[in-house]
Amino acid sequence: MPKKEKTHAQIERDAQQLRRLHTLMDVVFGVLLIRVFMLLPHLTNPESGKVDPLVIFTEGGSNFIMFVIGFVLITIYWFQNNKTTGNLVSTDGKHAMLSLLQLFFLLLYLYSVRLDMETDSDVLALFMQSVSLALAGFAGVAAWAYATKHPDLVSDAVSAEEANELKNSILSEPLAAAFTIPFAFIGPLEWNLSWLSVIVFGIFLKKKHKKKFETN
Repeated sequence: MPKKEKTHAQIERDAQQLRRLHTLMDVVFGVLLIRVFMLLPHLTNPESGKVDPLVIFTEGGSNFIMFVIGFVLITIYWFQNNKTTGNLVSTDGKHAMLSLLQLFFLLLYLYSVRLDMETDSDVLALFMQSVSLALAGFAGVAAWAYATKHPDLVSDAVSAEEANELKNSILSEPLAAAFTIPFAFIGPLEWNLSWLSVIVFGIFLKKKHKKKFETN
């Protein structure tokens, strides 16, 4: 059965829905970054009672590392989201649901960071951070992959090569997050260091994309 073409009114509604979705995601990402900053410890030294900026590194050194990881990854996801939605001309129910699912997992990640700071890097907190970031990333990849399979959602200016390159560029972070899951059961130091795998995944995916389109 041939797919029914959208009416002009439906096209306008989907385009408006995309603008609203983009605004919502920008607001949530902004709130996430603010909340991450608020998780930093106070600058008051607990022993002297005086203001000491070094408290962030001495009293809460591990928390500061969590802050850096969280801030960097949320910022990366935000930039990636702007890249993908910037290449869209409209959205539909399934694409919007995948995008909202990504936001849900990012909010869950923020909760797991707070849990990590309250439990001194408990295994469950580290595990939740890895899983929530992996699922958030994979939801973003799924949303972009779904959009590229529906030409009415993506701008005509986006070529197949550009679509594949963008998909690979947003895939390295969730792969790295999934890679860190077993390290959560080893220890906080090993878990933190395992995030460096994002560099390896990024290089591998870039080479994979280049090889695919060179052979074509």
